[in-house]
Amino acid sequence: MPRPGRWFTFCATEKGASMKGSWRRALAGLVVGWVLAGQAVAATPGVDDLLRRAEFEDVQISPKGDYLALRMPFPDRTVLAIMRRADRTITATMGAGEDGFIDNVVWIGDERVLASWSKRVGHRAEPYAMSSLQVMDVDGRNRRAFHGWIVDAMTHDPERVVVVECVSETRKGCSTRLREIGVLSRGKPRDIVDGPERNARFMVDRMGNPVFSWTTSWDGHQLAFLRRGDAWMPINDQAVSGVEVHPVGVDYEMRHGYLWSERRSGPDVIERIDLSDGRRSIVASDPVMDPAGLVRSFDQREVIGVRYGRGTQEIRYFNEQHPHVRLYRELEQEFAGKHVHVTSSTRDGRLVVVVVTADREPGRYYLLDIVSGEMSRLIEHREWIDRAMLAAVEPVVFAARDGRELDGYLTLPLQPAADGAPLVVLVHGGPFGVRDGWGFDPEVQMLAAHGYAVMQVNFRGSSGRGRDFMESGYLQWGRGMIDDIIDGTRWAQARAGVSPTRACIWGASYGGYAALFASVREPDMFRCAIGMAGPYDLPTMYKWGDTKDSRMGKLMLDRYIGADRARLREDSPSNHAAAIRAELLIVQGGRDRRVPPEHARIMRRELDKAGKRYEWYLAGDETHGFHDDRSEREYYTRVLGFLGRHLPVAAVATAVESSEGGLP
Repeated sequence: MPRPGRWFTFCATEKGASMKGSWRRALAGLVVGWVLAGQAVAATPGVDDLLRRAEFEDVQISPKGDYLALRMPFPDRTVLAIMRRADRTITATMGAGEDGFIDNVVWIGDERVLASWSKRVGHRAEPYAMSSLQVMDVDGRNRRAFHGWIVDAMTHDPERVVVVECVSETRKGCSTRLREIGVLSRGKPRDIVDGPERNARFMVDRMGNPVFSWTTSWDGHQLAFLRRGDAWMPINDQAVSGVEVHPVGVDYEMRHGYLWSERRSGPDVIERIDLSDGRRSIVASDPVMDPAGLVRSFDQREVIGVRYGRGTQEIRYFNEQHPHVRLYRELEQEFAGKHVHVTSSTRDGRLVVVVVTADREPGRYYLLDIVSGEMSRLIEHREWIDRAMLAAVEPVVFAARDGRELDGYLTLPLQPAADGAPLVVLVHGGPFGVRDGWGFDPEVQMLAAHGYAVMQVNFRGSSGRGRDFMESGYLQWGRGMIDDIIDGTRWAQARAGVSPTRACIWGASYGGYAALFASVREPDMFRCAIGMAGPYDLPTMYKWGDTKDSRMGKLMLDRYIGADRARLREDSPSNHAAAIRAELLIVQGGRDRRVPPEHARIMRRELDKAGKRYEWYLAGDETHGFHDDRSEREYYTRVLGFLGRHLPVAAVATAVESSEGGLP
């Protein structure tokens, strides 16, 4: 299944930038911003405009339609705000204090919300997910915290929810149990069913009955089960099938479920499974691409279709007679060339919250009345950005040197230099099960605003093309995967509007490794390379970091990079420091446990031995990615300054002024 993130696959992270003032002032300002959305904005998006934290992350309408729930990110916390729709008054807020972050929010009644949260601990900038939930009424009353993970909100009963709890824990993991509990401690909890294996997760139908369960075994194999009668029936054992099968939904009639199923060869498919006998049939597939995402009914209760495409997407529906299909098609026509998603609806289905996104659209939320047909704009992400001044992201397809078809994205600045824009190759992390996608990306837009072309390559090992494409990257970290990145660079340099000779490469995690190793493999191709949190010394991955600490992590290392020490040394940038001619910027989080600072120190030591120049930035309190606004801003300031010195943009202004004075 598709997985997000530019950092290391083993630990997805979030990024954000600063918002001035206290969170309370910013919260009050949201109402003003709501009213003024779409009015005067800055003509040119500057660095601060692009990195500035979006004022909200989600909008969910209450079952009755009287309230909206919004998650609002700030530098030191994320706050849930409840807004009364009639007069746009903030009626209550929920937070977890300083360094506490509200992660997910669901309505569990007409006037009650439930939220999960995470918190920064000690000096670590990265927050920890907390195994507890918080509940609150829309007026701020009846607050309570309790343990568990939400499975079903039971919106018809504001007093009860279905959660999964860890009832006992050993070194092998948690024994989990599905339970119906009272959110305000009213009524006795009802045990529903135990998981078939440790660390089991659950999916229920619209009546709260268990349908699916799945987990990952001690040796890293996925297991999936269907509930039939009073027993769990296995429907997948990856150790036997060689693939993963993930439950994604149950239809409204509770007769069928839907599975996102890998294939040993070719892209993933969507299957329908008969809940009475376990029979499966394919309802959506593509000869080249995995599904890009699922389409759910307006109430989010059932899967009704699948999205396909590298850019603007085609939706393929399972049943053209479903009442929401016609409305979705009308929305697609209204917002042609963009992605359209419904986030939530009222219980009666009349009011629907719609979000529209695209490469040059960070996100606009609308309220649709499906009876009257009236659609009104609610609020927009980053309303201070002039969408017309953002660069278009073009999906591209090209051939690798071995004939394999690869895809990626090429972004050209609005005003390229006369002799072609210098190219920045932006490499995603992971590297497995992660891909670059089409949409608004602040890093890409920041580079384009400074006059750079940006190439992103979904090299072998990336997601989106099936399991065999991902596995083709195994043991190819410094080989076939780097070949693909180099081939993508050459392809981009041959395109009109791109300089054929001036390029730099930048990445984080595996992308940081790739930036340096591509500079080893092709010393004359890149003028400069930027590595953030890269594992530059592959043997060290078996000595340092949290991946090696678990049995599953060790299996992943063996599978992904191998255990041949001679080959690991050969594929390590640290072993080839003398071959690097590119100017280097090395960035590292001081508290990174995924790729510990030892990697950067080894690389630095070898560069010193070889007499190579480099720039260095150690963010002392950061982990695997940036979570503190000040260090993140320092990071991007250094990156843009570094590029400006070693990859200057000719015949066009290189310093795009930001809202707070500009960066070099």
